[in-house]
Amino acid sequence: MTPIALELLAPSLGPFGRSSTLPAEAYTNGSVFRWEQEHFFDRSWVCIGRADGLEYASPQRVAEWHGWLFANASGDAPPFEEHAGNLEDLVRNHGCEELVVAAGHDYQIAANWKILAENYHECYHCSSIHPELCEVSPPTSGGDNLEPEGAWIGGPMDLYEGVQTMSLDGKSHAPNLSRLAEGQNRTVYYFQLFPNLLISLHPDYVMTHRLLPLAPDCTAVECEWLFSREAVEQGGFDPSYATDFWDVTNRQDWHACEAVQRGVSSRGYRRGPLSPREDAVYQLITMVANGYLEGGVARPASRAPGARR
Repeated sequence: MTPIALELLAPSLGPFGRSSTLPAEAYTNGSVFRWEQEHFFDRSWVCIGRADGLEYASPQRVAEWHGWLFANASGDAPPFEEHAGNLEDLVRNHGCEELVVAAGHDYQIAANWKILAENYHECYHCSSIHPELCEVSPPTSGGDNLEPEGAWIGGPMDLYEGVQTMSLDGKSHAPNLSRLAEGQNRTVYYFQLFPNLLISLHPDYVMTHRLLPLAPDCTAVECEWLFSREAVEQGGFDPSYATDFWDVTNRQDWHACEAVQRGVSSRGYRRGPLSPREDAVYQLITMVANGYLEGGVARPASRAPGARR
């Protein structure tokens, strides 16, 4: 049974450019939250952490992918290879399975997990709240989001000329990852493998956010930074050039997400149209809305030609 009535979901399922955000119930209702835990999490492939940091002997179905461990609590999700789809091709060159966790931060945000994911998928807000990010990466860069074959969403953004990575001064203090193809040392890729793993691929490190929904209006986030073993084992290595940048940026995002949560929880909330720059948000919203109707994880809608992050 769908947790939200079709007539409330229909405005979110229109074609790109004529669709709206999800209804308030999707972000505030306890019954919807519990439905998501069963159908989007227990019946799907949920990231439970890095495989080398876990000791596990579980009756659940598990899959290891590029060093991350995923579990399917219900035991009846489609094969993991179908779930990841062609994201495999986009992640492969960064060699994540060979990287080691050099730092981590834990956060707890007073916002629904989908609001955090929506925020991650668009840079419409970047010029307003992320001055540090806009110094190193053009907020309108990256071109089209990519066409997913699997339960993922995302796309690239560029670095400014002369900038080496996402850091407060644009400089890197680690070697670039060794298997990158031409052009990948000038690009940062932002992907969500539904439901709860956000993967940000940089030229010299990989950052992940693992979303752990606690309540309709509360989400724990485990953020980790992965570097090559070569970088971590070199004398005097300090990952703070990356962690400091993203801790500042994360906290700016969390503040914005909490404000959005207060908005969708208010009596004055009214749904609005999506911007042409919110293609990935459109993909996520249609994925969630179709999932409500289908009773499980759905594929993202096809992107609109020329749409951007």
